[in-house]
Amino acid sequence: MKIGKLKLGDTPRIAAVIVDGEDRKAIAAAKRDGADLLELRIDCFKKQDVVAVQKIVKHIQTKKLPLLATIRSKAEGGKSGISEKERLRLFQNIMPLVDAVDIELGSKKILGDVIKEAHRFKKKVIVSYHNFKNTPEQKKLEAIIKNSKKAGGDIVKIAAFAKNKKDIIRLASLAASHSGIITIAMGSMGIVSRILFPMLGSLLTYCSVTKSSAPGQISLKTTAALLKETIK
Repeated sequence: MKIGKLKLGDTPRIAAVIVDGEDRKAIAAAKRDGADLLELRIDCFKKQDVVAVQKIVKHIQTKKLPLLATIRSKAEGGKSGISEKERLRLFQNIMPLVDAVDIELGSKKILGDVIKEAHRFKKKVIVSYHNFKNTPEQKKLEAIIKNSKKAGGDIVKIAAFAKNKKDIIRLASLAASHSGIITIAMGSMGIVSRILFPMLGSLLTYCSVTKSSAPGQISLKTTAALLKETIK
């Protein structure tokens, strides 16, 4: 599987999270320090009108890294209260400019439209689930994967808060037993997952360039250095 020209699955891949699309230093640092892909957290951008976001994304395109566009819903950790109608409009207008998009399984009102539009432009879709309180039981996790694929997701992403070793093991087993999946254990206990899970098959590990966008997210420099040591 590929996002843009980036092949996923053979080796751990790093997504650098960009929370300010106009921060040129952060974007340059992401490329310099080993990012394989940029996740544009458009819900965190200072400017969120369509014309401004298009202009920002077009500029970032010149950095020659694959782009994943995320406009996270407020319910799953988004930083602004963009309406579903406006989220859909933003997705539609930036779709030709990016290589993939991330849309939550829980965004029922726009999920189908975003997936349809992405596939029309031959872009990959990550259907995601985020739980900042706990890690669901195995049965629910399996249902999330099934429903995400049924909805049309090319990749399924599950990020859940880990409270103990059992949570880590449960999420690790998903990475090891399913293809086309990204798994993340959030929180301080889940920091190990940022390095371990890619070694088990999780397609991407997410890291910060400036400030963390999720509990337990570690820096790009640290992530790249640890993965380099691990895959020698």
